[in-house]
Amino acid sequence: MTNNYRILAVLSVFLLLAAFFWSTREILSPVLVGAFLLFLLLGLKEYAIARRLAIGIILILVIWFFVKVQGTIIPFLISFILAYLFDPLADWLEKRGIRRVLAVFFLLFVTVTLLVLVAMILIPNLVEEIRDLINRIYDTAPKIYAYINENLPKIQEYFKIDSEELRQNFLEKFPSTAEQVLSNLLKGITGIGALLGQVLYIILIPILTFYFLKDFDLIRHSLIDLIPRKYRNVFTFYLWRMNRILGGYLRGQLTVCTIVGIFTGLGLALFHLPFAVLLGFMTGILNIIPYIGLYISLGLALLTGFFTPSPLIAMLKIGGIFLVVQATEAYVISPKIVGERVGLHPVAVIFSILIFSRFLGFWGLIIGVPTAALIKFLLDEWKRRQKWKEILAEKNDT
Repeated sequence: MTNNYRILAVLSVFLLLAAFFWSTREILSPVLVGAFLLFLLLGLKEYAIARRLAIGIILILVIWFFVKVQGTIIPFLISFILAYLFDPLADWLEKRGIRRVLAVFFLLFVTVTLLVLVAMILIPNLVEEIRDLINRIYDTAPKIYAYINENLPKIQEYFKIDSEELRQNFLEKFPSTAEQVLSNLLKGITGIGALLGQVLYIILIPILTFYFLKDFDLIRHSLIDLIPRKYRNVFTFYLWRMNRILGGYLRGQLTVCTIVGIFTGLGLALFHLPFAVLLGFMTGILNIIPYIGLYISLGLALLTGFFTPSPLIAMLKIGGIFLVVQATEAYVISPKIVGERVGLHPVAVIFSILIFSRFLGFWGLIIGVPTAALIKFLLDEWKRRQKWKEILAEKNDT
């Protein structure tokens, strides 16, 4: 009977609390509700379930806070990521006898100067080439259809491609779809200029990056000091290992993408092929997506061959340039810069890209591979620890 009264009392209190929160919903915020729940759980801290509920409430409040202030914290997030990427260079300069403040100032000055110069040269050319490509699309679609229809009848027959459906796709759907894609790209590129035109971002991001980078080691040590002493060595090891995977991959990929984009653009320009700047830029950006990015950029580049007097010759040149650049990237550039830090099978790489992009969109394409590599590392560590426990158990049994 006592237990029944106890259950009835708990349910009554729960219903009264629910009614109270519902009646005051217009003045309550998640912070007040969370603080009230934490206050109640404080009296039950001797129970494990209460401690876990408190941790869950705190995590939810933290996530809610970051979602609410995401517009405000963007400069801080960008600045911290930049500081994280530049920290090894700052450490390298510091080891060469340059004071940390001077090393950070030098890195930021060089980076900002290069970005301004590249933007001044690149953006006008990109805008001009995209506008030129949009203007040519409707005139070129019939040429593409005629070329395929005349020169590839065997392929059409083999793949059972309906000529009428092919004609409708190229003459009706393809021009409008391509124009929409290129218009969105044009808006994105011009949007970069608008973003850079915001005085707050121009001033705030370099300043925040300077202070984050100057005190990056202090921030890292402060984070480690928050960990209980008995877990500190394990935490430091995991932090170091994850930094090698995530930081090494991101820094390496950014460097590789820049080199591939420049080499591709220069190769296309050397052979006087159209839209060399645009294709070099897109190839560099898409190269951050392993495997998939190559085929997308190659397909887009081959389509521009139809804007030349001899499409087949132009396509052969484009294919040759991509073959040389990608072979150089795969066998020379990436092994030297990125190395084998990720250690994922190609199938796992493609799977992680598709899954993460499904839930996180564009950012999923970027962080999908290193995040999958981190998950693989944690699983390998878990398996290693399990195996070690089994070995110790077998020794104890004997």
